[in-house]
Amino acid sequence: MPRCLSLRRIARAAAAAVVLAAALAPLPAGGETLRFVFLADSRSGQPTVHDPKPKDLINTAALNAINDAILQLSPRPSFVVFGGDAAYRGRYNGAYTFDAFREVMAPLTDAGIALYTMVGNHELYQHPGTGFFLANQQEFQRTFTGNPGNGPPGYERLAYAFHSPGGDAFFAVLDPYYLTADAPGAADPENDDGTITPAQLAWLEAEVAKTAATHKFAFAHVPYYSVYKLPPSHDDDSYTRLWKILDGNRFAAYFCGHIHLFSRKTVNAAMPPNPQVVPPAQWTGNVLQMLTGTAGAGVDTAPVVVDAAAWHVANAAETYYFSVVDIDGPRLTITSYRGGKGAYQAFDVYPDPAAEAAIPTLSWWALALCVLLVAAVPVATRNVRSAR
Repeated sequence: MPRCLSLRRIARAAAAAVVLAAALAPLPAGGETLRFVFLADSRSGQPTVHDPKPKDLINTAALNAINDAILQLSPRPSFVVFGGDAAYRGRYNGAYTFDAFREVMAPLTDAGIALYTMVGNHELYQHPGTGFFLANQQEFQRTFTGNPGNGPPGYERLAYAFHSPGGDAFFAVLDPYYLTADAPGAADPENDDGTITPAQLAWLEAEVAKTAATHKFAFAHVPYYSVYKLPPSHDDDSYTRLWKILDGNRFAAYFCGHIHLFSRKTVNAAMPPNPQVVPPAQWTGNVLQMLTGTAGAGVDTAPVVVDAAAWHVANAAETYYFSVVDIDGPRLTITSYRGGKGAYQAFDVYPDPAAEAAIPTLSWWALALCVLLVAAVPVATRNVRSAR
């Protein structure tokens, strides 16, 4: 009497399914593990004393509390990237403020946490005086020797790139305020958003072409998409050209400050470039804009013009922020902390765990079972026919 199913064939199909599942099953987390922190804008407001010391131009109380919170992280970060506007002025009454900032950050660097810095508009201001001062830029370059000197010629320690120790993460820092001379005639220097020069754009493209890193990050003081403009984008098309590089090369995130609040927004195809460029750009890379814009600077509490929930805006008065980035092989997680009136606590996680959990997944073992069934059905059909 013929058997409806060939046990030998089913066994072979089952074995093949098991091999397939084992081959396709996710491997244990491998690759590089790295943690770093981003924060920006620790400056004080206008001094209330007649002859302030350089440290008086930094909100040291807020920054010290953030540094304490960073030191309590486990594991501790490998490095911190500071996004500019460390002090109210880069030079005040003849004294530069850069060494004072280094002293405030010494608890981190003394603990072996590297510090990378970048220029914001306030680094280039002097009192007395208006506009931007080349001498400030040059003093910044002399002071922050821990910044790499591999940027375009003249941009040493202002625009630079580096890799993680394992080479799987790439970091590029840009300078929107690069000077070749004093710029005393800026119409509104307090709100100057700067520009990304062609030299930096060409340099960045060349650096990106050389990297094989899985995770790529860019940093500049100013956001491209603003929460205070409709449409929410930049006035200067150099930022659109920068975003073309980030989007086309699948950067994970762009970190910035300048606006004194927190916001997180994934830039996707639904967000048109503005200003548009020629040829027209269209976003497909889903680059994350991380605005972590106050580590002590007065919070911008005015209502934003974008959808605050969709843009994950947080701007409570006297509340300050920093973001912790964790790389674990192919996985990237960004956890942001806030505090000021109390201890710093995590309040925002990217990717959103709830959204990730809602995405349906098919296990490789379920797929293997499907293969087994597909393989068995023709066998069963042939044996039924032969029994007739």
